Amino acid sequence: MTDRAWTGVVLAGGRSSRMGTDKALLELDGATLLDRAVELLRPHARELLIIGDVDRHGHPHATTVGDRRPGLGPLGGLITALERSRYGRIIALACDMPAVNDRLILRLKAQCDATVDAAVPVHAGGAEPLAAAYHLRCLSPFEQAVDAGDLKLAHALRRVRVAPVEVSPGREGWPADLFRNINAPGDL
Repeated sequence: MTDRAWTGVVLAGGRSSRMGTDKALLELDGATLLDRAVELLRPHARELLIIGDVDRHGHPHATTVGDRRPGLGPLGGLITALERSRYGRIIALACDMPAVNDRLILRLKAQCDATVDAAVPVHAGGAEPLAAAYHLRCLSPFEQAVDAGDLKLAHALRRVRVAPVEVSPGREGWPADLFRNINAPGDL
């Protein structure tokens, strides 16, 4: 049985400026991107949070929470999630990454142990901190980054112990589009 003492977090608060409409509410294969992310995380967590617009991003299986400090981008969303989590660990997933799968979630959870603060997928194209696992120990260093005026999540990650989780999209049984990000209408 998998360890479910986690909070699943869907990051749905982006501006969607390139898309021109709220990405979280876009349908892909009969389900909204928000629904797909919530359903992926449900079996892996006891608590589910959506960090987004309380009026637009409500869901029957999750609690929707607005960013405590809006305008800080994904780093602000992670800070809000870490503050609100009932558990010491979160699995965070941006709603616009519909190909992330159970295998990745399980690998991230396994790597986010007592010796690290975050487990972040890495591949030839870079790191994927918006499909990653974080321990509550990240909260203070992430807040320090924001207080210093640095909103880049990649920079905030330098302040914590990160376990890079090697993933090879298109190889070793991983889907080629595992980290596909939907930003514009052509990405659908």
